[in-house]
Amino acid sequence: MTRLFVFLIAFLLIPVAPQAQVPDAPVADFTVRHVGGGRSDTIELRQLAAPSEEWFISSQELSDLLGVGRFWRTDVRKLVLRIDDRRVTFTVGARSVVGNDETIMLRQEVLYFEGEAWIPLEFLSDVLPRLSDRQASVDAQARTLSLGERRLNVLGLEVSRGGDQTELRIRLESALAFRVDDSRVRNLVIKIYGGALDPGQIRLNTAQGLVDAVRARQADGYAYVEVDLSQLASRYQSLTEDDGKTILLRMEQAPVTLIPEPQPRGTYMVQTLPPEQQGRDVAVRRVVIDAGHGGGDLGAEGLNDLREKDITLAVARQLEKILERRDNIEVILTRDGDESIGLIERTEMANRYKADLFISLHCNAWPNARARGVETYFLSPAKTEWDADVARKENAGVRAAEDLDFMLWDLVQNAWIQESATLAEEVQSRLSTDLGMNNRGVKQAGFRVLVGAFMPAILVELGFVTNREDAARLSSPAFHEAAAESMADAIVQFRARMDAIRERSR
Repeated sequence: MTRLFVFLIAFLLIPVAPQAQVPDAPVADFTVRHVGGGRSDTIELRQLAAPSEEWFISSQELSDLLGVGRFWRTDVRKLVLRIDDRRVTFTVGARSVVGNDETIMLRQEVLYFEGEAWIPLEFLSDVLPRLSDRQASVDAQARTLSLGERRLNVLGLEVSRGGDQTELRIRLESALAFRVDDSRVRNLVIKIYGGALDPGQIRLNTAQGLVDAVRARQADGYAYVEVDLSQLASRYQSLTEDDGKTILLRMEQAPVTLIPEPQPRGTYMVQTLPPEQQGRDVAVRRVVIDAGHGGGDLGAEGLNDLREKDITLAVARQLEKILERRDNIEVILTRDGDESIGLIERTEMANRYKADLFISLHCNAWPNARARGVETYFLSPAKTEWDADVARKENAGVRAAEDLDFMLWDLVQNAWIQESATLAEEVQSRLSTDLGMNNRGVKQAGFRVLVGAFMPAILVELGFVTNREDAARLSSPAFHEAAAESMADAIVQFRARMDAIRERSR
């Protein structure tokens, strides 16, 4: 009797997988269009997770729809589908979907209803493209589902070698924003925004030149191409060819001397102190990001109806999100909408909030449409006529740059000139290297928006709205995110340098 009692208690304590207790669950017929196949089917879906309006598809219907093998274990409530070359596992009561070694989370749990597993429809639209070469789109209002092969836009890979130089080319269907992560030794990772690829096509198993191996992976909204190097490269460049349809990674083995590319009306490359002499006790915890222009001040206007004020705000918002969520750095925006703010008010805001850094975002414009690329400034009297012209444009509405009160600059910003130059170099290096943009260098000029900042302060010109290649980038939300990621990396690197200096001074 005692044994029976213990057995009953143990049985009652066994966890029971969630069941959909919705006897009157809404039912709807969805039309399935097979893209490229010319046929259509009808499937029955249910809303089983009230009050959620998520639709669910039965595991049997799902396996029939995809034409894949199905294995259902009633005892442990697990479902396995064989999709292409992946073993995809669902568990009733769980939100996780396991495809080989990759785990992806659904928003809704897998449910048990009428003797089988029911899968949230989001699996088809959000997860299936990550696990296979198929894609699906759902229009719940129209009760339609389109199913077909995933359209690839990362098409191929070529590696060539000549002397001490190795070039890697990634062919794209159309121009896409990208950035290069070089944070790991002998490894470069190219993140392609909006990229879709077949990892089997984008790979290299036989070493060529500096490239030891190449592999690729697909993520939600991004494609990654990872390059292993056989030895340290003395430098690399990321460029584009064929109107952005080819990403070019050029790596060099032997030390080379960097020669600045000739630019319209000249540039001034900043000479900074040795690393052991750079910086003071700067702890980067709070950053003010200034989206240039706004309100009635449109800023530069260029191709494709681009307006500087819109671009700077979009990038500022992305930078705020990345720094706060990823790097635990507090961010204050001088404006978070289309509003007009005076130049003096922007640095006053940074001082009032006791910011550790001030970064003002802008875009360039020039009558010569060939002018292109990114450049970063810190406050000092202009060294070239080009720098003075850029400052005059950004200082519109206040006294001209040559009339600025540099006594104020001497008293305030001069105390931070070395840190500002160091920050400018970090940002300029990341933007030009990660994004494959023309590197116009670090410069100095009399920008009114930087005057009076009691902290390291820089102004970033993100590209030319008057150049076709730059304008295409500046109009892309993917580029806004990529540029923000690069600047966030630069800020984190600057913080690490300042932390190291502080440690040495103890």
